[in-house]
Amino acid sequence: MGYERNDTATDIDLRPIIGLLSNEPEQVVEILTVGAIKKHRKLVDRAERMFQVAHAGDRGGEKEPGDAHLAYLEATIEMHAQMSALTTLLNILGRTPKV
Repeated sequence: MGYERNDTATDIDLRPIIGLLSNEPEQVVEILTVGAIKKHRKLVDRAERMFQVAHAGDRGGEKEPGDAHLAYLEATIEMHAQMSALTTLLNILGRTPKV
């Protein structure tokens, strides 16, 4: 693969979401943020379950990734992608709502 790893972590607001919600009332943003928090919790649980399954058989020195390992990686990518949207919603709202 021809990419470099970026070891610095920065939060990135998703500009399309900012634009989409720029004229929406706070109540709408809060409803969407609460929904995103709930969804994120489900995705974290799913990724954790996939991790347990993937590492139950420990890949060892296998060259080909197993289905469980790929499912774990996909679940984790989905969780982190959704976290970017959630972080943007929290930044727009300016606070963490009660869930």
